[in-house]
Amino acid sequence: MKTIKFSIVLLALLFSRSLVQAGSFNAKITPSIQDSLVAVKHPHLSDYKVLESGAIIIYEHQRPGDKLNLFKPIVTHYFSVKGSDKVYLLTVGNLKKIYRNGPHFDILDTRFRTDGDLLNYDHIHQQYSINYYLSKNNR
Repeated sequence: MKTIKFSIVLLALLFSRSLVQAGSFNAKITPSIQDSLVAVKHPHLSDYKVLESGAIIIYEHQRPGDKLNLFKPIVTHYFSVKGSDKVYLLTVGNLKKIYRNGPHFDILDTRFRTDGDLLNYDHIHQQYSINYYLSKNNR
């Protein structure tokens, strides 16, 4: 009995107009909020500590912690591209959105898999790895 009801419902869905129409596949792609970069609103750069100024400027911002992290300061990293006054959260996704065209995107894709990888410090070149690879590719 349950299989008959299931078959009837399945056939009704199959022939209904509520299914995805073939024309909807040709619809124009609209960018979502996740695809766009969101800059920090009204950054007071005096609150940000500059860690490094290279191909990108890396900032660190500390705010007081709460009970959940035993009142340890919460450290968040941001970046801005040279020549721009916008400050973004330092994530691989945000960097890929800025450098979506060109060889920088390939470097980001191969060298940096997680957001934590962006903060690896290269002791040989005495700079953050992200700035080393981005500046190396600018030459």
